[in-house]
Amino acid sequence: MPKNQSTASKKARAAAREGEKFTAARRLNNTTPEPDKVVRTYSYIPTDEAGDEHVWARLSEDCPGCPCHAARVCADGLWHQASRPSYADGTAYTDPCPCEDAAKVPEPRRLTITFKAITRTLDAEYHRHGHLRGHLRVLGYPFRAEPDDGSAANRCGMVLTRSKVMRTARDDHGDTWWVRPSGSVGGRPAAITGWWADES
Repeated sequence: MPKNQSTASKKARAAAREGEKFTAARRLNNTTPEPDKVVRTYSYIPTDEAGDEHVWARLSEDCPGCPCHAARVCADGLWHQASRPSYADGTAYTDPCPCEDAAKVPEPRRLTITFKAITRTLDAEYHRHGHLRGHLRVLGYPFRAEPDDGSAANRCGMVLTRSKVMRTARDDHGDTWWVRPSGSVGGRPAAITGWWADES
């Protein structure tokens, strides 16, 4: 560095030194947890009632509806992945979870769906438990489906998955669903080609 420094350079170096001191002091006095610690402490809960809003809960926060699970387990329906608690003497807690029992009963909904340029409102059930968890099943068999094996067409139901992009199916809770043009007829895979009422 040259011995003769401009006044601007001296001021810049002095400001940099003051900035380093301020940053160091802030680090010593900072009690805010690091980002990775926050992730371990809190968990995002994508509950159906929350919609697009962010809902956070402590990993160890107890569920207000049952004595056996954390809040995020019952909110996300993760009972099959959660471990059960035990009593003080080590005995396993075997009582059924009231939240899980309530989720085994499908929730009735009304679905307005547009398929093949025809719009209808149907009865449906939203499943919060089991292999259909998170899916909406149309009740009855209002669709026409052609089996992949070439057998005769027949009536068919439909199971829909949640979608924030598709707008062709919306239920009375404001949730939107993706229309799946595939189903089954008598256990055989089939392509849904229209409404069964169109046959008459």
